[in-house]
Amino acid sequence: NSKHRGTEKPMEKLIDKLTSYNLFTNLLPGVMYCLLSDKLLNTSLIQPDIVIGVFFYYFCGMAISRVSSVIVEPLLKATKFVTFSKYEHYLNAISKDPQIGTLLETNNTYRSIVALFACILLTGAWTAAVAKFPEFEAISGYAFVAIALLLFLLAYRKQNNYIKSRIDAQLNQATK
Repeated sequence: NSKHRGTEKPMEKLIDKLTSYNLFTNLLPGVMYCLLSDKLLNTSLIQPDIVIGVFFYYFCGMAISRVSSVIVEPLLKATKFVTFSKYEHYLNAISKDPQIGTLLETNNTYRSIVALFACILLTGAWTAAVAKFPEFEAISGYAFVAIALLLFLLAYRKQNNYIKSRIDAQLNQATK
């Protein structure tokens, strides 16, 4: 049994640390994005090395998840397609009904899948634009890096605000 202390392989240790949330909001969309891009858009994103593949697919999924969080969610909120409860109400409710946490994970998975399909459409549009205007190809690497930088800066800010909200909610509870 490779689960005995010291005999577990590094890849098994890594996979064991992945939560269901990470699998369904990061790895699954990343794998699906690479597969769909390969099949629908003739891009070659499938990795022959499994270790590199897991990290690459996870990163792709993490980027898709950030698109879902910092672009899709605000758009859906702005159009009132979805509404949210106040964060303090959420914290109070989850302490009484832990099932809300599971429902939130499922909700975030759906949001990531929405972003996955949006990213496939955007990738297809970019691929078509490069085919029609080959000069775009020269800047595509820089454009990708700039978009990824902006995406993760926005994600960092959102996560920081989320942490601050939790701290503020705890302080408010302590003063009541």
